[in-house]
Amino acid sequence: MTIAIPDLIAIFLSGFGILLCLVVGVQLLLRQAGIRQSNLLLGVLLILYALTLSNSLFAMAGIYAQYQFLYFIPINFSLSLGPLFYFFVRSRVQPSFRLQRRHLPHFILPLLQFLFYLSIGFRSAAYKSWIWREVIAPYGQFIEEGLLIVLALGYLGAAYRMLHGIPELFWKGPVYRWLRRFTISLAFLFLISSGYEILDWVLYGFFEYNLFNMEWVAFPLKLSYAGISLLIGYHAYLYQHQSLILPEAQTKPPAEEPELSARIDALLEEHKPYLDPELSLEAFAKLLGVHRNTVSKVLSSQGESFRGLVNRYRVEEFIRLVQEGQHEHLTLLAIAFESGFNSKASFNRAFKSHTGSPPTAFFQN
Repeated sequence: MTIAIPDLIAIFLSGFGILLCLVVGVQLLLRQAGIRQSNLLLGVLLILYALTLSNSLFAMAGIYAQYQFLYFIPINFSLSLGPLFYFFVRSRVQPSFRLQRRHLPHFILPLLQFLFYLSIGFRSAAYKSWIWREVIAPYGQFIEEGLLIVLALGYLGAAYRMLHGIPELFWKGPVYRWLRRFTISLAFLFLISSGYEILDWVLYGFFEYNLFNMEWVAFPLKLSYAGISLLIGYHAYLYQHQSLILPEAQTKPPAEEPELSARIDALLEEHKPYLDPELSLEAFAKLLGVHRNTVSKVLSSQGESFRGLVNRYRVEEFIRLVQEGQHEHLTLLAIAFESGFNSKASFNRAFKSHTGSPPTAFFQN
């Protein structure tokens, strides 16, 4: 069996993209720092796209042709990518957002897609051949590809509109600009694949001409699939290392301890970067324009850790929001997320450490 050069290139890039998505996806599923829900959504997105791209890789590499019993195994999750990306972006920019039962309709079509492939994926090769001739080739593939185009571009557009309407604060600006670039890049690659799919429908429907029989003509489509995996894998890596998203700060000359301590307090009080659950010591030091060890040294001399300092500001922000009446339309846990905490356990520990009592007892008193 010979494989054309365009397919070899696409296979190599797709294989690397699949490996990248799987590795970073598993890391995100196990990650405890930052926004846990965002970690899970992006991790699941990476793993499901890696499986979906594997479906194309098996076809390009001739694996399906050689082992026909593997056709239609349930590894195609293309319809889940749009909703997962949208809810990842939403959970990243709205810390108090949580997936609830009312959001389940967004995942009905992805579930039906999975159940369909599950129902035929482990049947005989003869049955799969019949399903292809009678169901998928004349109807199913056009319905599935049409839904993919509508859902992917629709959810990407919704994510972009949500990001476009949010004011850029000092610490939020770089994160939102990164998310917008992420969204636009994904939309561009999906537009390439969508254009090819629509053109193939027209050519095949009116002229019975298969666009994908021309190796180099179909190459950009296959490249766009691999590009999506590389893009989301790379941006997921950036998501885990937020300091890489921040622009290079102007490095300031070494300051005396009192001066740097004042700069730390001013940054926290004026710009409130502690509201970001993803804030790390490295990112905080980059905002200050100094090395992370310098910040740690100054805080240690004051008998405080970076995490303790940030949580103290978050607890004070939580108390302020409750005193302003935010609890009238938000739960205490939602207010804690808005204050920068990433879990109920970390919030309760920090609140009790700072005030000496649990949140409910504090406000009852």
